[in-house]
Amino acid sequence: MAALMNRPAVLSSSSRGRLVVCAATAVPKQFKAVKPVGDRVLVKVDKEEAKSVGGVLLPASVRNKPTAGAVVAMGDVKAVKASDKVIYSKFAGTELELAGEEHVLLKEDDVIGVLPPSDKVAQLKPLGDRILIKGAKAEDKTAGGVLLATDSGEKPTFGTVVAVGEGKEDEETKQMVKPNVEVGATVMYSKYSGTEFEEDGEQYIVVRESDILAQLA
Repeated sequence: MAALMNRPAVLSSSSRGRLVVCAATAVPKQFKAVKPVGDRVLVKVDKEEAKSVGGVLLPASVRNKPTAGAVVAMGDVKAVKASDKVIYSKFAGTELELAGEEHVLLKEDDVIGVLPPSDKVAQLKPLGDRILIKGAKAEDKTAGGVLLATDSGEKPTFGTVVAVGEGKEDEETKQMVKPNVEVGATVMYSKYSGTEFEEDGEQYIVVRESDILAQLA
């Protein structure tokens, strides 16, 4: 799980150069359980890393913020079940401290996907109308053949579809509508959309179907 928590997608947030620190709401000690209402789930957050990859201790203000955890309680939801390991949107939900442990109360729609027992993002099951894409490699040369520094390479906005969610319920018909892309397709997506991950040297992104601009052939 260490690899997941070292990805750019889970770094602490900042606003105009200032670090934003959000304290969790402490549930009074006399209450031992939280029962989500409606389409909400309660997730016990994975422990944050106190050390960098090189083993250097990190101050609390710069530690990676986990965005993964296990479902411990649910309201009226369909896509997840108790004990599922899930990844959720970075700034979603309400943080709670329950019995000394960090939790987050989320809407079901804020859950990006369910991780397999291996914790591999490449095997993530995206939820709803979300799509898991393996990103194309960044170009390391300009059109004229000039080598680019790693941080100046043009960020690709296309890749290969790895997994597709079950779809989203149509508000009028109440029927499930599956995303109109298939596994293996090469797609172009909006540049600043989705949630990014890095695993085993590969780049992945989870986007919604509405962020897919075109299929390439």
